Amino acid sequence: MSIIEHAKYYETPLHKVSHAHTSCEIMHIVGGQLHLTAGDETVALSGGDSALIKSRQHHEVTVKAEPQYKRFITVINPWELKKQLTRPDLFSMLTDTSKGGIIVIKNKPELKSGFEKMSEFFASGGNIYAELGAALEIVSEFYDIVHPRDEKSAERGGKVLTEKVREQIEQNYADNIKIADIAAENFISEGYLAHAFKAETGMSPREYLTHIRCTRACELIRYTSMKFGDIADAAGFCCANDMSRKIREYYGLSPTEIRFNSLSQTP
Repeated sequence: MSIIEHAKYYETPLHKVSHAHTSCEIMHIVGGQLHLTAGDETVALSGGDSALIKSRQHHEVTVKAEPQYKRFITVINPWELKKQLTRPDLFSMLTDTSKGGIIVIKNKPELKSGFEKMSEFFASGGNIYAELGAALEIVSEFYDIVHPRDEKSAERGGKVLTEKVREQIEQNYADNIKIADIAAENFISEGYLAHAFKAETGMSPREYLTHIRCTRACELIRYTSMKFGDIADAAGFCCANDMSRKIREYYGLSPTEIRFNSLSQTP
């Protein structure tokens, strides 16, 4: 089963078709205006607005400005999301209609890129962590509407998250780890992880991973006689050429120059 079950742009309006989905429908309005009715609630949406329609919530869409009409629709399976995350709070937000059947984000056009990312993964059939990360990037925005975080709790949460991720990187840098996987394992979007991590360390998680790998590789180059290919493998680089390029960017010297300088300084 997939987390993202459908993701596509629509320009042909459907009028007053009342329906419901077992999964959640999330829409982002690119152009035009429409009214979304769910239960007793009706909201007007226009360009830049987004809405999450919870599982099994009957809803009806009426397009008000057809010439400019364009919206993105994605369908997310909350049960598959729950299986991957085991987060009851997030699952409740997507399925509990007793607290309102829709959640609306007004005037946030920058969310469009997140919807486009979901569309890319849906079309290409990416791996589960990439798909999860793309879905969380959008779902997390709606979660913040339902559970807003104050600055102090967000700051504390950022410190705890950063320390946990730093430990994950430092313990697993030699493996083929991906930042998207780390974000998914911590139940957050890759974008939020990058923001929180950089606020604490001044580096993105990806930059920190490169820093750790380059530092470890440089130690092995200077203090051992290991072959560069073996060092690249031990430090988590995909190959010796990748290591050489990253080290040159980081230190301004090639591995050969670092080793030569180290040997020339040996008494």
